[in-house]
Amino acid sequence: MAEISKPFGGQDVAVFIDFENIYISVLAEYDVNPDFEAIIEKSEDYGRVSVAQAYADWTPYSHYINALHAYEIDPIYVPAYHYGEGGKQKGGAIKNSVDMFLCINAMKMLYSHPNIQTFVLITGDRDFVPLVKTIREFGKRCIVIGVAGAASSHLAQAADEFFFYHQITDNLKPPEKERVKARDPFDTLAEAVRIARQRGYVATLASLKLLMTELLGEFDQSKYKDGRGKPIQKFKDFVKEAERRGKVKLFSTGTVNEVFLPNEDPQKLSRFAEEVLPTEPTLEPEEATEEEEKTEAELELTPEQWRLFVGAMSQVEGAAPFVRVFDVVRGLRNQGLIDLSNREVKTMIIKAIHMNLLTRSNRGRGRRTLYQLTADPNVLGQYMDLPRMAPSRDVPTMDTASAVEMRVQSAPGEPAAGEPIEPTAGLQLQFASEDVITGERMSTAGSGSHTREPSDAQFVA
Repeated sequence: MAEISKPFGGQDVAVFIDFENIYISVLAEYDVNPDFEAIIEKSEDYGRVSVAQAYADWTPYSHYINALHAYEIDPIYVPAYHYGEGGKQKGGAIKNSVDMFLCINAMKMLYSHPNIQTFVLITGDRDFVPLVKTIREFGKRCIVIGVAGAASSHLAQAADEFFFYHQITDNLKPPEKERVKARDPFDTLAEAVRIARQRGYVATLASLKLLMTELLGEFDQSKYKDGRGKPIQKFKDFVKEAERRGKVKLFSTGTVNEVFLPNEDPQKLSRFAEEVLPTEPTLEPEEATEEEEKTEAELELTPEQWRLFVGAMSQVEGAAPFVRVFDVVRGLRNQGLIDLSNREVKTMIIKAIHMNLLTRSNRGRGRRTLYQLTADPNVLGQYMDLPRMAPSRDVPTMDTASAVEMRVQSAPGEPAAGEPIEPTAGLQLQFASEDVITGERMSTAGSGSHTREPSDAQFVA
């Protein structure tokens, strides 16, 4: 029988699996366990799989080790790090080194195994974008497989090919809640914008094209025609055609293209509009310009908006420049917590300065003006339920926790980091849903494992 022709002449393939990323994402989206057989079969489309490795802290996933070995996937042990004192774990796992170990081993293979022409990464983590770019710079092919709703658009765009997990399996479909009923591609684009909003993504062209593939199963803009009956060659032209039909609105800041729904105001919602901020605000009322006085007098802010302002600024450690304060407050707008334009955000900050909610000081490089939430409880008490004192630098916070000793919670006899794990006798070779789908597993803190966000989101932009 003639051998089936494979890309790259049937040359070797290396598969690297970010186990925790794919496990948690598949479980959350589809309520099933990952199908590693389907992953290996898809990888074999590009040649012979000569190396397959899965990286994780295997303490909570030990029942998967035998199953991975059945598909000739080597589980590589990577410990999770915890904040704690006296060997006691505090707050669950906060960070592991999976990304680092996986990248190091992939780079070693890139140099030492010239026979490997294709690298397959099973992850949706944006942190792997530099690795993908490096693999391609060396003339190798890089394939990425991620889960719908948990994959970074930056990662998908960097790869030679990107597949959603449900596309490589026979028994899965896109999540019912996000399946588009209207099959018109331009209506689907508008639906993709709505989904991007729900997930907290920036609706850039790259993220929307990925969502189109997720919603339609496959997407190629050249299959559709513009108003003149000509095939659409670029995705941006596809978006322009959708805009011409009144489905969406394309907005550009000169550097970034964003897509909005027809009834949305890009100037108010864009994360990139007016990125070049105006000059420092006038601090004394008598020195304010006529335009500033008019804008400040017209803007009425609710107690809830001021409470959110105080809460956001209380998370800023130390004094910060005006640009940083502006960014913090605009972040509330981007999260949908306050409905203010960029100009109104600036006016809110000016009001806070005049109301003594923000204090200023001239220090730092170049003696620039810095701003900080007031430490006066009498002032803060007007905008919060209870008087609030300034945070003490002696109390550890999430930002200062790096000063706390980090300890590796490893039980005696565990393998060293980066070493393969041998099969465990007596474990069943099956994926029993009742063994893993528990309330504890579904909680990011319950299992003691660390869940990384998809960044962009994570399409997190």
